Amino acid sequence: MTRMRNGHSLAGRQIPSQGAQLAHRAGPCRPGPARHGPALSHGPALSLVLFCVLLAGCSGRAGQSARNTRAPKAPPAAPQIILDAGYQALEAQQYNEAIAKAEEFLSGTPHGPGSAEALYLKGRGFEGKNAAGVGAEEARQNLQSARTAYIEALEQNPKQPLESYIHASLGNVAYFQDDYQTAVAQLNAAYDKLDSNDIKGWVLYRIGLSQQRLGLFQQADQTFAAVQEFHPNTVPAERAREHRGARAFYVQLATFSSAPGADGAAAELRRQGVAAGRVVDSQGRSLLRVGPIASYNQAQFIKTRFADKYPDALILP
Repeated sequence: MTRMRNGHSLAGRQIPSQGAQLAHRAGPCRPGPARHGPALSHGPALSLVLFCVLLAGCSGRAGQSARNTRAPKAPPAAPQIILDAGYQALEAQQYNEAIAKAEEFLSGTPHGPGSAEALYLKGRGFEGKNAAGVGAEEARQNLQSARTAYIEALEQNPKQPLESYIHASLGNVAYFQDDYQTAVAQLNAAYDKLDSNDIKGWVLYRIGLSQQRLGLFQQADQTFAAVQEFHPNTVPAERAREHRGARAFYVQLATFSSAPGADGAAAELRRQGVAAGRVVDSQGRSLLRVGPIASYNQAQFIKTRFADKYPDALILP
């Protein structure tokens, strides 16, 4: 047995015209070129990596944009050197150093010019640590630390494009905390003002995923349709197409090389009162699935219930 790893009106939101264009590669590294580019996987860990990669490139862009408007001629002040060093550490994937530089800057400038950008850097550092791979408990702590940093950054009333990237990052964190209502609200707040069409495609796609996990299947389908319309020929558009039409969830527990193995495992689960069965994928493999399941929370419960025996189970869609 081989286990598998894991503007139109749109559901209350205004969908921008094709001229107005969002990862999953996620927020500004510094509000500069967006780097969150690789295609998102269906697995949460890789999705986080990719969304963070996008935002990482952008964060540099957002911060740099703001700086360019000031265009100072004099050498940068010491606080600016600290902030620059922090973003260099972030881009080098030295996340603890990035967080340390953000905190060093904030110790001298807790409010005022640069503080929102430093808080954004701090949040990106915590997200980056998760993308690099940490234990489950540390991952939860990092997500909450990032969330706190982004909320504090928004309280500094940052200017665009930094503000939109902070909203996108906060929505991204909320998504991975299974707080889908907040994810939808924050990603919607970011979408129209983001300056990267690539990131906008991923943000709109993640709004659809969040709506789907809230059980808002019709709204999710409308959002997925908008991804295909406004961001055609992209990875988010292809993912959106795959997710449209779902009205329930399934837990895929394992992949078997032979049908009898999957049938035996399904029979055992049914004896435990679980609606399990075998399906065959496009490669002819036998997949052990539980479902249909009405809510995402119920699907998570099933996944957790059988985690010891099927640690690589995943929830579909």
